[in-house]
This record gives sequence, C-alpha cells and structure tokens, in this order.
Amino acid sequence: MKIISTLISKVKDNQIAKDSTWAIIGSAVSKCAAMIVGIIIARLLGVEAFGEYGMVKSTLFYIAVFSTFGLGSTANRYMALCKDNDYHAILNIFRNSISITLITSAIMAVLLFTCAGIISNEPHLVAILRYTALIVIFNAINTTQLGLLSGLKQFKVIAINNTISGFATLILGIVLTYYFKLIGAVGALFTTTLLQCIINQVAISRHLNKIRTQSEATEQSTTSIGQLFKFSLPIAIQECVYASASWIRVMMITTLAGYDEFGLYTATNQCHLIIIFIPGVLRNVILSHLSSSLNDESRHKQTFSTMVKINLIATLLPAVVIAIASPIIEQIYGESFVGLAPIIIVTAILSIFESVCDTYVQEFISRGYNWITLAGYIFRNYGSLIVALPLLIKFGNNHGAFWAYSSIMVIQILYCFMLHIFYKHKILAR
Repeated sequence: MKIISTLISKVKDNQIAKDSTWAIIGSAVSKCAAMIVGIIIARLLGVEAFGEYGMVKSTLFYIAVFSTFGLGSTANRYMALCKDNDYHAILNIFRNSISITLITSAIMAVLLFTCAGIISNEPHLVAILRYTALIVIFNAINTTQLGLLSGLKQFKVIAINNTISGFATLILGIVLTYYFKLIGAVGALFTTTLLQCIINQVAISRHLNKIRTQSEATEQSTTSIGQLFKFSLPIAIQECVYASASWIRVMMITTLAGYDEFGLYTATNQCHLIIIFIPGVLRNVILSHLSSSLNDESRHKQTFSTMVKINLIATLLPAVVIAIASPIIEQIYGESFVGLAPIIIVTAILSIFESVCDTYVQEFISRGYNWITLAGYIFRNYGSLIVALPLLIKFGNNHGAFWAYSSIMVIQILYCFMLHIFYKHKILAR
C-alpha cells in the first residue's frame, strides 16, 4: 500500500505524469470501444464487406491526414510556446489554424467527391465515398482541435471528450451496422466524427473565454499564417507521404491479393492500434512538453529520455500479450479470418520499434527539424512499398496481408536505427 500511495503522490506532483495519465485514460476508453465495435462490425459484415468498409475508412482518413496541412502538430507546438495568459496570441493561433484547416480539408473533400469513381469501380462504394466526403472536413478539424487543446495542456478535457466519442462509436457502430450493414457502419463513422468536432469546439471556446478573463495587459503577440505555413509545410508533405503510401498499399493489397486479404490486413491493423495506443496517446503530450521546455536543455533531454523508456515499456507488454493470444484473436474474428494469427505476431514486433521512433519524431519536430522527419518518412513509407511489391506479386493470393506487414516491419527497424544515429550525432554531440 505504501508503494502505491507513493506512486500516486508522484503522479500528482508531476505535470507530465498527470497529463499522460489523463491522456491514457481517455484514449483507453476510445480505443477499447473502437476495438470492440471493429470486431462486431467484422462479424456482422463478413470478411469481404469488412474489407470494403476498411477501404472506405482508409481512404477517408488518409485524405483527412493531409487536409490538416500539419496543423495538428504545428498548433500544439506554437500553443505550448505561448504564455498561459497571452489571450491574443492564443486566439490568433486558434483562428489561423482552423482557417487553414477548413480551406485545405474543403479542397480535399471536393477532390474526393469528384474522383470517387477513379478510387473504386464498384458503384455502391463510389456512392458511399461521395456521400461521406464531409468526414474529410470533420476529421481534419478534429485533428487540429486536438493539437490546440494539447498545446494548451487540456489533456483532462481531451480525455472526457474521447470517452464520450468512444461510447458513441460503440453504440452507433453496432446499432447502425446491424440494421443497415455497410451503409450503417459508414454512417456511424460520420456521426461520431461530427460529434467529436462539436464537443472539442465547445471545450476550446470555454478555455478561450477563461483565458480572456485572466489575461494581463501585455504587448499583443501574433503568429502569422505565413509562420504557421512555413513550419507546417514539411509536416504536411510528411503526412502526404504517409497518406499516399498507405493508400498505395491499400490498392496493392486489394488489387494483387483481393478484398479477403485486405480484410485480414484491416483486422490486424486494429490489433496494431491497440498495441501502440499509449505511444499514440502520448504523442501530443510529448510534443507539448518538449516544446515548452526548449529553453531548459537539461530538462528537455530528461523529458525525451523518460518518454523513450515509457513508450518502450508501454508497448512491450501489450505486444507480448497480443502475440501470445493471436490464435484466440483469430477465432474471435470468425472462420473467414484464417491466417490472422501470424500477421498479428509480425505487427507486434513492428509496434515495438514504431513506438520508439514516434518519440524521436516528436523530439525533432519540437526542435524544428521538420525536413529531417520528412526524409525519414519518405524512406519508411515508400521503402516498405518497394519491398512489398514483388512479394505481393508472387505471394499475394495466399499471404498478401502477411507480406505487406512484414515489409513494413523490416523498414521500420532500419528507420529506428537511422533516427537514433541522427539524434546521437546531431543533438547529444552538442
């Protein structure tokens, strides 16, 4: 009991620990809900229809990643650099970030609506893609909103909002899919994304009003759209590289291996997201605290070192558990998901290296090495495609999902060592 009370006391006294705890709690509810509803949707739809659902979902979110123009990370960093009572600077960053996001996401939504027939030659999928193009806008806004709230260190608010969204995803996903099949599953996705945008906006408005009442009469500081654009450009290209590579991978698997293999790939991806959910949750926490500690090099390096260890430990445990339980998970998904277990083991190994890489990336972004992170993303994402292509051509019909994930794993390991070498020679050598 004494050990537990001591641990709780340390958490209460450490801001990073408190922020991390709130972020993990909120995301745990959201991720668990997504995992459960994903399994239920898979059983309700079957492997082929679930593969179609995965293709629609992947298309929408890969496009939405670029629609933010990197403003999620940029807003986080610049908000963290602001003084807590500098209302004018905070309001300026909020307005400019949302404005850029609305413009870029609207353009991408129009492109999706126009090019839906090119993306898929199935009439029912074309109609769904066009009908749900608005998800691109809502998801992009949501990403920027989370960046703004993270920069303001409102992780408790984010946790509450994620919990609400998680329960909505669970209830709507099951009910709508049961009654309306594929259309219902996509409709639930649309509704919950819109809901999260609304509750995030309410939280931001409340915080802005609070800051306005507490602000001091200081010199007004502003961050121009040009500054945000310049910082965001390499991040936007980086996200474009990720989105385009991910989409090409979807097309490679569905074309060379079929929708049944992509169904296996999508199911494995859900396990992958569960394994790395803590590093994923802590991404905004890490960037916020690293950015706000740039003036204290010793504290900054200590924060980075601590987060690398936390991410590594937090990924190892679920990776081992899920790898051991992979045969059981395969049975849970159903008879049509034969061959899922070995793919899950591959993604468990991949996840460990990915969690470490994520911390390095946030460190480089906080220091402004955005072009370095871009070069690394190009190597990681396009490199895995180059490795995967000949494997899918030769083995795609029987083991397409396995070889797709194996190629990602190999490149991810190389990418991790490259980031460590750069950090060691560029930063630690100072």
